[in-house]
Amino acid sequence: MTRSAPASIPDDPFAALAEHLVRLRKAARLTQRALAEAASISRGTVQRAESGSAAPSPTVLDAYLRACRASAPDQTRARLLRDRGRTGLRGRLRSLNAPKPALIHTADDLGAALAAAYERAGAPSLRELSRRVPHRPPLPPTTAWRIVHRKGLPASLEQLVTFLIACGVSPAQQRLYGKAYSRFTAFRGVRVTPAPRPRMAHYTDKISPRFRNLLDSMSAGNVETALAIGLTYVVAERVRRDGVALPAGVDPFSFSSDLLFADDDEFLIRFPDVDAGLFQRRRPPEAALHARVPEPPPPAPAHRAA
Repeated sequence: MTRSAPASIPDDPFAALAEHLVRLRKAARLTQRALAEAASISRGTVQRAESGSAAPSPTVLDAYLRACRASAPDQTRARLLRDRGRTGLRGRLRSLNAPKPALIHTADDLGAALAAAYERAGAPSLRELSRRVPHRPPLPPTTAWRIVHRKGLPASLEQLVTFLIACGVSPAQQRLYGKAYSRFTAFRGVRVTPAPRPRMAHYTDKISPRFRNLLDSMSAGNVETALAIGLTYVVAERVRRDGVALPAGVDPFSFSSDLLFADDDEFLIRFPDVDAGLFQRRRPPEAALHARVPEPPPPAPAHRAA
């Protein structure tokens, strides 16, 4: 069974929007020059919007519609045609293979459905996504980026609803998204927490249960701060004990985490540019421990008095 070829990108994805804008301008009995003056935009911007070669920005589109005194349905249609044009131009909706909200069964299905909702909304910028819902708490740009790139789910049900409203999802479908989200996050609470870093998991067996419980009660930022201070102290003590100074231009914060659980040989492998003589082991070789200490020379004989 062969896969069907992906839909080709239309030649003029914004042709329908351009026809709609020209119809609104003529209904308002405005020339391109008059509309440009009324909308406080250049005539070239008006010409590009009506040519269908590119999508006008949301600001330009709103100014164009206000100058034409477009009705609410005409404004809604213009924004819908712009979103459809951007969706067709990007050509990513088909590759997502996202299920309908009622057919979401896994967290991956939910991630694909949210990314598809973003594409159908015209893939607005992350800042524009937050501006579309000014009556709700803003959606952090990092969270929005993770959602649209399928790197993670919203951190809370409230963020999920904000994202769906910004993408123009109807309230009925929002409830379906919310039910699916609640199923995937019920066993770990409302907030979706990322998996622990593999690098830190490597050292958990070196931490006593008392300190492990303490770390679990701290935020990630506080843990990193405590580690930075503690590891820098360890590095400083090692340098002081060995009687050497740090190499010029080397900051203890930049290598203290690698130095704590590494021996000298491993340190030199990690940092080959550092002079090996600065961090060689200070323990004398075994032969030197048992070597005979040379006796001091005898005192010189005293001269007889004449």
